[in-house]
Amino acid sequence: MTFLLASCSDYPVEVDSVEQLTGVWSDFAGRTVEFKDDGTFTAEGLDKADVGSDCAGIADRQQGTVSLSGSSDEVTFDGVECEGMKLAFYGSPSSFVFCFTQDMTSGGCAGEFSRKEGAPAAPSASGAAPRAPGRGPTG
Repeated sequence: MTFLLASCSDYPVEVDSVEQLTGVWSDFAGRTVEFKDDGTFTAEGLDKADVGSDCAGIADRQQGTVSLSGSSDEVTFDGVECEGMKLAFYGSPSSFVFCFTQDMTSGGCAGEFSRKEGAPAAPSASGAAPRAPGRGPTG
């Protein structure tokens, strides 16, 4: 089992394609965010995270879209007023975490999400998504 231990104040990473996010991500408290290849996402448990206290009404509407623009990307939750919410990416280009934040200048955020083990990863340079060791074509 691989754990990513990075702080949101270390090493910003640019994420410029939806494929880099596609899949299921989770934090240590078990909250999840699933990014789809069309730029949308669905989540579970965000109302119990810091982002929940920053975005009124998020408990019923844990879905939305991401607009990619580099090391911090705009997040829009469907039907929820949540101005200035961003995803911040940290780590290395091949292994990074993200977190929700409204204040990039303070150097960070809490509740880092990492790619859930066994979830689809971004395609490699050859265009094929890497597979988890020991898994066949059907998973």
